[in-house]
Amino acid sequence: MNLRWITLFATVAEEGSFTRAATKLNIAQPWLSAQMKKLEYELGIDLLERENTGIKVTDAGKRLLPHAKQMTDSAHLFRETARSLGDDRSRALKLGSYTPIIDIPHLKAVTLQFTQRYKNFKLNTATEEPASLVKALDECRIDLAVLPAEAAKNGLYLHNFSIGKTAVYLLAPKKRKISGLKSFAGESVGIPSSKSMPQLHEKLHSIFTDLGIIASEIPEYDRRAIEHSVLKRGAMVAIALDDADVKSLDPDIQTLTIDGVFLEHVLSRIAGRDLSRAAERFWTLCESELVNAAA
Repeated sequence: MNLRWITLFATVAEEGSFTRAATKLNIAQPWLSAQMKKLEYELGIDLLERENTGIKVTDAGKRLLPHAKQMTDSAHLFRETARSLGDDRSRALKLGSYTPIIDIPHLKAVTLQFTQRYKNFKLNTATEEPASLVKALDECRIDLAVLPAEAAKNGLYLHNFSIGKTAVYLLAPKKRKISGLKSFAGESVGIPSSKSMPQLHEKLHSIFTDLGIIASEIPEYDRRAIEHSVLKRGAMVAIALDDADVKSLDPDIQTLTIDGVFLEHVLSRIAGRDLSRAAERFWTLCESELVNAAA
């Protein structure tokens, strides 16, 4: 039996509402309701009665509730004790990203602030495909993940917030004469893979196909490697860039904005799961910095 189901049941019973419980736990209400149904199915009894005004704990649920609360308190005590024993773990942040952090302006700035402000914390980063990052979050191999919004929205158990959008440009050698996307008809243009950025891949593939452009997947969505390919091999590639990145491109590279196409980045964590001190501070710092940027 999943221990978390029991702790969720205790919270729902205490709040008397799936909505209030979901808000308190910072998780999605539909996902919470689904977990309760799984627990009831496994036990073979009804714990909660769903009513228009909220929920009511059944007689069976009332008999089990004291045990659920005891297990919840014990689980909390277990986590707190483990935290005190694993101080090194608490001071380390494992951050996964589907693209190099330096390519995401807001995150790049927050990461610099984090390392300067919390010198006693360690920041470890890794770059993997979105699906691998979601799995790593679930298995507690990383604390936080930077994902394309399209990948993060597929999991109800993830808590996300946006860390910015970037426009998409087509990069080409300066010597190449262009007069819009139509001038690339019949030629091959690199786009992100369907695994790393499925929705962006689909959008670009559709636009290029309609214009007679041959869309080909690039093996690694890395800005520096892409720039090198454009300069040395004369390649044409579609890539998401912010204003600062566009200005810092090699002068022998020209850009063409692909109108109406954007890439949104989000920071994700497992909803309701306690974070290490380092990870919690990084999450809070991201939220505060983005609020200030928006203001």
